Amino acid sequence: MQTAFCSKECIRVSCLSFAILGTMSRRANSETISEEVREMLRADIFSAQWAPGTRLQISELSTRYATSSTVVRDALTRLAGEKLLQFQPNRGYFIAEYTLDELRDIGELRCRIEEYGLALAIERGDVTWESDLIAVHHRLERTPRRGTDDPHHITIEWFSAHQAFHAKLLEACRVPMLADFAATLSDATALYRLWSAPMPRAESRDIEAEHQAILDAVLAHDAPTATQLLRDHYTKTIAIIGELELARSGAGAGEN
Repeated sequence: MQTAFCSKECIRVSCLSFAILGTMSRRANSETISEEVREMLRADIFSAQWAPGTRLQISELSTRYATSSTVVRDALTRLAGEKLLQFQPNRGYFIAEYTLDELRDIGELRCRIEEYGLALAIERGDVTWESDLIAVHHRLERTPRRGTDDPHHITIEWFSAHQAFHAKLLEACRVPMLADFAATLSDATALYRLWSAPMPRAESRDIEAEHQAILDAVLAHDAPTATQLLRDHYTKTIAIIGELELARSGAGAGEN
């Protein structure tokens, strides 16, 4: 009788274990799918599929990414937390949109955060970080900024390499919270930077020389020069975005 009881108990425990493992497996699979959809949505946002202020329809996204509305909602919620989207109660999710004053404030905050982070990185960084920075810059330098089929817009490959270079600049500061906040600020204005690419000042800008100058100052351990060059780099970008927003607002006024 005891043996039979043990066998039944073992079977019960085994079934329970399989049930738990099955639940964990489904949960892990669901999380993987959610992450994949989130990354696809992020890539589409960064490739300027939608203009700032565009409302995203969950049903359309479910069809676009061949997944459930639950997965799409989870992706939208997470991206809203990263400031790429804005949530409005009873209205839904929208591509993040900012006023010109807000964009300038975000740009100034990014300058101040990254100036401090870069100064720390230069102070704390070692030769391994410097070597990695050179490698990341080399990839950026060798990646075409504009495609031959669409010379007025930034390629997604260059955009990714550009993000990686700026992230690497701060990596050696050893303050993860600072680096994360800087990345959030960068993402907040990313779409505007992409949309401003066709502006005349953006097309004529020698951004490669700007990156090279920043790299040279960092490798020379010249923090004051490096941080000033970084500020100048961001200030020029915000000025170009400002021109875009003024042009958009002017066009909108002309249509009314």
